[in-house]
Amino acid sequence: MRRSAYFDTNKRTVKSNIMLKFVTKAMDIKLSGEADLTTTLEDPIKLLKRIERFMKKSADAEFDFLDFWEANKKFFAMKQGTTENLTHFKEQFLRQAEVLQDLYGLAWFRNFAVKTKAYAAIASTNTAAQDSFKDDIFEAVLATGFLCNCNQTRTAPLMLDLQRNYCYIWDVAIKPPIL
Repeated sequence: MRRSAYFDTNKRTVKSNIMLKFVTKAMDIKLSGEADLTTTLEDPIKLLKRIERFMKKSADAEFDFLDFWEANKKFFAMKQGTTENLTHFKEQFLRQAEVLQDLYGLAWFRNFAVKTKAYAAIASTNTAAQDSFKDDIFEAVLATGFLCNCNQTRTAPLMLDLQRNYCYIWDVAIKPPIL
């Protein structure tokens, strides 16, 4: 009887630790939409399995139309919160980018790369540089999106430094922040 009580107490403690220390705001919103949050998901093992299912959904190719629109909306509307740590925002941004990459594959970004001004500036005879540009376009899109969507008033010195040091070649896409 005491062991059963200890077990139940430990399960509640573990669930509390999971919810307080490891679940992000976005995940908390997803979990709060689950009908069985106060019943089945009281068990920390089942809670972790549900979180794992959310995190791996894109890799399992279980997308429907709503998931497609939600993934795009989340990624393109994502902004760093006024008090959100830049590192946390970057991790969240990259996770959402991986969902889009799973949805679209790399071809979507490669097709976009061919239509950019930076790609047009590469000599047509330099196929190695063109291929390299197309291969690296996902990171370029992410970097531009990240710089545009982070809290620019808090990160302006960092962004200006990054632009000064890394955007001198392909500066047609990244402009200084408007403060």
